[in-house]
Amino acid sequence: MIKKIQIFIILSIIFAAVFPAPAMALPMPTSASDLISQVGINAKAYVVADAQTGEIISSNNADLPWTPASLTKLVTALVVLDTKPKLTKIITITNQNQIAGACNSGGACIKAKAGVKFTVDGLFHAMLLPSANNAASALAASTGLSVQDFAAKMNKKASDLGAIGSHFNEPTGMDPANSITASGYAKIITAAFSNQYLRSIAGLSQYSLHSTNNSKYNQTIKNSDKLVSDPDVQILGAKTGYLNESGYNFASLLKYNDGSELAIVVLGEDHLYSAFAETKQLASLAEEARLLALFNLPATAVLGTSTSLSMK
Repeated sequence: MIKKIQIFIILSIIFAAVFPAPAMALPMPTSASDLISQVGINAKAYVVADAQTGEIISSNNADLPWTPASLTKLVTALVVLDTKPKLTKIITITNQNQIAGACNSGGACIKAKAGVKFTVDGLFHAMLLPSANNAASALAASTGLSVQDFAAKMNKKASDLGAIGSHFNEPTGMDPANSITASGYAKIITAAFSNQYLRSIAGLSQYSLHSTNNSKYNQTIKNSDKLVSDPDVQILGAKTGYLNESGYNFASLLKYNDGSELAIVVLGEDHLYSAFAETKQLASLAEEARLLALFNLPATAVLGTSTSLSMK
């Protein structure tokens, strides 16, 4: 898809040089919005933001309230980390964790049952890589807070980060009444993966999770973010999310060779693979904008015109 965009830009440049403007079938894109509208993005809402300045570079329905599904878990992670837990602390899975995670009715969960024990570190990996609901519930409960009080901490954390439009009722993401906006979540994912511990987890393709009291529950867990091993992009951190009410959500923090970072949030995709593909499309616009700039074409609002961005 990236190559198709590049071909489109090059052809547009050639057409602009050969034909007068009225004869062109498609107008030359002069902004990120123009380019995206001609390429086509199917997400119900998206945001591309400069992670270092917070500036929204391109967006559609940026402030549309949306069900985050498991994107919720990054806020859960930040709130748990605020309590400064010992990563070696042992946590026992409870029946309530299994129920909260809908582990017996299709919810994403690690293999566990009441009484099985894992470390805090192991449960962080389980919450972030395969998006295990029972792990998120157990980590939240380990703080000693009730679900309601933990949710209040989540909402304060989101507010402190400037994540407008965010509201959380519980830590797993299973409640469809949880709410985010693409613009607000761009701030959340930037904050989450500014944390080196969370970033180190997100960079793994898989992890060997060990129970501290029952080897029957030792297991290999895999990262639901398939872009983590994609050679076209350098992912610093990402989170997937899905509920029937939300469709497929994907948020990522990407880095370029010049040190620039982009926070990209796509919400309401029909498939997870399309969420990955459209994230790459949005990121590749930085390179296309650089190409436009080289030809001295007007692209003041296009991604990357102020800096030369080169994807890994």
